[in-house]
Amino acid sequence: MYSTSYLLFQSLTAVALGDALGFPIQHDTRSNPFDEPVHEMVGHQTQEVPAGTWSDDTSLSIASLVSLTFGYNLHDLMTRYSQWYHFGDYTPFNYSYDIDETTKAALQRFDSGIEPKLCGGTMDSDNNNTALKRLMPLAFYLLTKNQHYVFNEATVKLIHDYTATTNRTPKTFIGSGILTNVIIRLIQNPNKYAMLRAVKEALDYYRSQDEYAAQVPFFEQLEEAHFLRQSSTKLRPSSDVIATLNAVFWCLMNSEQYNVAVSKAVNLGSDADTIGSITSMLASLLFAPVTFPESWLSKLQGRNQIKIAVSVALLSDNF
Repeated sequence: MYSTSYLLFQSLTAVALGDALGFPIQHDTRSNPFDEPVHEMVGHQTQEVPAGTWSDDTSLSIASLVSLTFGYNLHDLMTRYSQWYHFGDYTPFNYSYDIDETTKAALQRFDSGIEPKLCGGTMDSDNNNTALKRLMPLAFYLLTKNQHYVFNEATVKLIHDYTATTNRTPKTFIGSGILTNVIIRLIQNPNKYAMLRAVKEALDYYRSQDEYAAQVPFFEQLEEAHFLRQSSTKLRPSSDVIATLNAVFWCLMNSEQYNVAVSKAVNLGSDADTIGSITSMLASLLFAPVTFPESWLSKLQGRNQIKIAVSVALLSDNF
C-alpha cells in the first residue's frame, strides 16, 4: 500500500485529467466512438474555455476534500457545493459551468433550508452518476478514520447519507456503495482481482438487505467476466448510474496501462467527462504508481488548487 499523501494527490490529479480529457466530447454520439479518437487535451468550444479545463466532477471532488478535511459534516459539504454553484469556488476561472439538473435541484433545496441528507432527488431521472463523481475524497476519509475498515452497516450509512445530498434512490445508494468500496480496496491492494472482489463484497451486503435486494440484479453483470470482456459496441454509456459503472469497469478490465484505460473511457463518448474522470481515478490506483502523460499535465488548468487542497487535507487528522 502506497502512502496516503502520494495516492491522494495522484487520485485527485487523475480525477481532473480524466474530466478535462472527456469534457470537450461529452454527449458525443458517434456511431463508432473510436473513430477519430481523442488522445490529447483539446479546447472546449461549447464552453469557450481552454484545453485542460475540468468540469463539475473535479470541482465537486475538490469541494468534498476541503469539507472532509474538517470532518464529516453534510451541512458544510453542501455549503461548499453551494459556493461553487453560486460563486464559482473550486473552479479554474472563478465561475461555475456544466452543472447537471440533479445537482442544481439539490442545491436549490439546500438553499431553501432543507436538511442536507434530504436534498437529493428521488425521481427516476435521479438514478444518475452525480454522487459517483465526488466519492473519491470520502473513500480516503473512511479508510483513514477506520484502519480496520469493513463494508458494514456503519460504513454504508455514511456513504448513503453523503450520496443523499444529491441522489436519494436505491440504485444510486448501491452504486455509491460499490464504487466507494472499490476505491478503498484498490488503495489497500491494487489489482484487478481485488477490484472485482470489492464489487462482490458490496453486492453481497446489499443482497442481505431487504430494502435493496430487489435492485441488486441490475448490478450483477459487474461480477461477470463475460460481460466485462464483451465488445465496446455492446456498451451503452450514459449518465445513468448503472451505465456509468458498466463503462468504467469495462475500461479497467480491458486495459493494462493507465493512459489506455482513460483513453478508452473518454472515447466512449456520451457522459465522457464523468466516465473519464472516474476511470482515470480508479486506473491511477489500479496501476499505481503511474506516470501521467506530460502532454496532459502540461495543459491541465488549476493544478495549484489541487495541490493546495491535498496539502491542507494531509495536515488534518482526517487524511
